[in-house]
Amino acid sequence: MKIWQKFIGSSLVAAGLVASFMSGSTLLIKQADQSIQASREKTIQARIISLELQLSLREQLLALKAFLLTDQAAADMADYQKAMSNFLISLEELERIMPEAAEIPVVRRRHRFLVRLAGTLTNTPAKGNQIQQDLRALDSFGKDIDFYLALLTDTAQQQDVLAQQAGQQFKQGAQAFTYAIIGLIVLVLVGQFLLILLPVIRSIHQLQVGAATIGAGNLDHQVNISTGDEIEKLAQEFNQMAAQLAELYRSLEQKVTERTAELVRVNESLESEISDRKQAEDSLRQSEERERDRAQQLEQAIEELQQAQSQLIQTEKMSSLGQLVAGVAHEINNPVNFIHGNLEYTHTYVQDLLELIHRYQRHSSSIPAEVQQYADAIDLDFLQIDLPKMLASMKVGTQRIRQIVLSLRNFSRLDESDMKRVNIHEGIDSTLLILQNRLKAKPEHPGIAVVKEYGDLPLVECYTGQLNQVFMNILSNAIDALDSYNQTRSAANLQSHPSQIRIRTELVSPDRVAIRIADNGPGMTHEVKQRLFDPFFTTKPVGQGTGLGLSISYQIVVQRHRGTLHCESQPQHGTEFWLEIPVQQNYAQTSHSAVAALPVPEASSQGSY
Repeated sequence: MKIWQKFIGSSLVAAGLVASFMSGSTLLIKQADQSIQASREKTIQARIISLELQLSLREQLLALKAFLLTDQAAADMADYQKAMSNFLISLEELERIMPEAAEIPVVRRRHRFLVRLAGTLTNTPAKGNQIQQDLRALDSFGKDIDFYLALLTDTAQQQDVLAQQAGQQFKQGAQAFTYAIIGLIVLVLVGQFLLILLPVIRSIHQLQVGAATIGAGNLDHQVNISTGDEIEKLAQEFNQMAAQLAELYRSLEQKVTERTAELVRVNESLESEISDRKQAEDSLRQSEERERDRAQQLEQAIEELQQAQSQLIQTEKMSSLGQLVAGVAHEINNPVNFIHGNLEYTHTYVQDLLELIHRYQRHSSSIPAEVQQYADAIDLDFLQIDLPKMLASMKVGTQRIRQIVLSLRNFSRLDESDMKRVNIHEGIDSTLLILQNRLKAKPEHPGIAVVKEYGDLPLVECYTGQLNQVFMNILSNAIDALDSYNQTRSAANLQSHPSQIRIRTELVSPDRVAIRIADNGPGMTHEVKQRLFDPFFTTKPVGQGTGLGLSISYQIVVQRHRGTLHCESQPQHGTEFWLEIPVQQNYAQTSHSAVAALPVPEASSQGSY
């Protein structure tokens, strides 16, 4: 018999055994799992019904007690009847699931006693001490029935545990059976090895020894193998090959000797040429690597220089804006303070003059005609009424101008280099004042409403001017997004969904505050969102944005204030920026140097500006 026939025959036997026994083991384990699952479902259902029975029992007791204590109200007896009906239905269902439970007949007998007691309560009105006795009887029946219901629950749990243990034992038996089958298969494989593979291995070893002997130079060596299969034929062909090799070796030995000297000379020449080429290639590779490193360093230096220049320009622009605003506020503040301060005295003087006129009119019996004519011409009565109102309006106007000047001065603190404890709301209001002209309705675009939801925040230690710059960048981007979005919307849509910016502040923890600025604009895509804080990235037309606003804002919040800045947005669902900074800065960790480049994180959701 041939080797492949022996091996295939024994393998088929082993495979058949494996398939049959493993299929049986799998089927038995599956049946055990199904039995365990069915028992568990039955136990869960029994426990649920037991809990429903306990609940129905409590409802019956409560209804009967209410019936006794409320002058035998019919509604309480109706509640009792309903709860009793539910109790009997649940008890029948539990008896169907657990017919062998001995507690169910006891519960049924105890419940009949409770039903009889309820019947006596209905037919015989109770008074005084009788009510107390009936209440104690109800409590006694309730505790008795509830005790047996608890026993039912424990019985169901024990049945589930026993079923699981039986299933586990069955599965363990099936696994032991499987291990026995595996051992049998191992025995079959060992038999294969002893009866088939071992003779083949011995024959191959003889061929290996023969090949090694011939390779050592003994070309007359012969192997002797008698197995009656392909190995014996291979040994015969091996012996023929060895004889042919002996003849060829003697004929080629001379030629090899002649060619060896020639090959040695050619090999030496090739080695020299290969060495020269390798040295030239190594030199060229090193030169290319040096040039590539220089190019990368130059490109990185140029990019860093461009970013630093753009950041410096942005900072200088904001600083110049702050200086201009501070100067304008100062120039306006002096005359306004003069006017506001003198209005109080002017009001007093006018009141004195008007009082003088009133007294003159009361004590003068006759007024000269010329004076009366002039009083009629200037409408003295109206003047006396309107002049105090006019002075009050002027006072309101000067107060408004002073508030605007104060907001401008708050916003203009861009060049302050020290940390200060400030009111965050003042910085936001100052920024909104600067942007007020862009928020108003104009012929080319509708107005943008600003909704303030300020929380109760403590004074926050920060770089005031830099934080105002962050508010300016985020609010400006929100206005730009809404203006661009409104150009694509219809008049009806603008009327039903007006543009809006919502600003919310809150104390998220005892030592951190959050500022959330959201708009109902077009939102952002995921692709744009991922590059939101990259330097020089912008979606605005050429000439309308540098792409540095949000990048600088991120550096100010994260590095200068040890805070967090991220964005949440989805297309057609608006955009919200979330700033969070500490109330008190840690100076050991806060750098007072210029803002450096930071690794930029991804925004938390889709969106960009």
